[in-house]
Amino acid sequence: MTGPLTLAEAVAGAMEQAGQLIRTDALRGEADAVRRQAGAWTADDPALRLKGLSDRFNSDDGAYELEAFVDLPLWLPGQRRARLELARSLGMGADALTRLLRWEVTGAVRDALWRAKLAEVQQQQARAAYQAATALEAVVAKRFDAGELARLDLLTAEQETLARQAELTAAEAAWEQAKADYVQLTGRLSLPEPANWPSRAPSPLPSPSSSPSSSPASSAPSSSAPGTAPVSGVAFGSAPRSASNRALGPALGPALGRASGRNDASQLMLPDDHPLLAEADAALARARSERDRVASDRRGNPVLSLGGRRSRDDRAFGADTALQLEVSIPFGLRSQSALELAASERQVTERLAELHRLRREAERELAGAVLGRAGAAKALQVAERRARLAADALKVAERAFELGETDLADRLRAERRAREAHLDLALRRAEQGQALARLNQALGIIPQ
Repeated sequence: MTGPLTLAEAVAGAMEQAGQLIRTDALRGEADAVRRQAGAWTADDPALRLKGLSDRFNSDDGAYELEAFVDLPLWLPGQRRARLELARSLGMGADALTRLLRWEVTGAVRDALWRAKLAEVQQQQARAAYQAATALEAVVAKRFDAGELARLDLLTAEQETLARQAELTAAEAAWEQAKADYVQLTGRLSLPEPANWPSRAPSPLPSPSSSPSSSPASSAPSSSAPGTAPVSGVAFGSAPRSASNRALGPALGPALGRASGRNDASQLMLPDDHPLLAEADAALARARSERDRVASDRRGNPVLSLGGRRSRDDRAFGADTALQLEVSIPFGLRSQSALELAASERQVTERLAELHRLRREAERELAGAVLGRAGAAKALQVAERRARLAADALKVAERAFELGETDLADRLRAERRAREAHLDLALRRAEQGQALARLNQALGIIPQ
């Protein structure tokens, strides 16, 4: 019996759908080709060189000269080592690119997953509001039949039910669309549980409030599927409770260990193996290896020529044969290799500048994710207070309506405020998990 889908399995499905791993296969193929070249006996293709002289078309004395050579380009000191280093950097680049692609796909899956979860929260809240409106319409109809309420009150209740039904229809359509987007991305039909990995993360950030009763840790939602809970006699759905604002576990400790107790996001440090930076660093290493290869090739390769010679001066003499050995050594003028050296140095400079730019971008994303998570926790506290007040007001309005002290309009206004407050609370709870997902993404965490 298989368990629930995990986030890692959803990411694996998205990787299959994306079909981007062929890029890493091509890079590994290039590394293998460079490695095979470095292991070759000669620095370039051997060549067969033939030469023939004859007096057949002039004096025709029978003189001729034939030569045959095999030219063998020789390796210069350091050329093999430079190519092996280039092959190693290409292999590292392929591994880094694999992690980068998986991290990017993970970000897309996290976004699609939490869009679906937020849409599910809204759909469940809309369903709870429709059920509450239906129940209220039944109460109003019963009291209308008993002559306690006017027909206008019954019509108002029926209109309220139709309005909630329209909201439910729109919420269900939005939920189906968000789920379809997720399925199209991952190829999986169910949402992963838990929705975050790791579902608990260490945080150096203090709670926005020092009060234990109102801290997010005491009211932290879990990442389970959304449910519904009755509030003041009306069933409003509660959002999925996420572990995002609990005390964080050891998975993120090294990355966040230097954060200050003043909730200063600028003190956070990116992990050294962040996929975005690792790929940029691998590209820099490749550019440096390419520069070293160009430097080792700044002189042409010497050529060793082995061959034989057969000649005759006249028909009256016999033919002479001899073995020949030639060595060609290029001078390697600096002016001839300056262009390639300058181009390779420019590539190193560009890769270094790109690494610095990506680091700054990643640091900015991390700071934004930390601040967003803290803001989501504060918003949750406000939403909880608002929901409690709205629930109390709804209880008073319900009791007054039952006793005939207020009319239906006051009752509906109180219910609308309660519905809006509990929808906001459900969304704020779900956003705790979304904020943790963004923090995990900013830290370069890939689900395992």
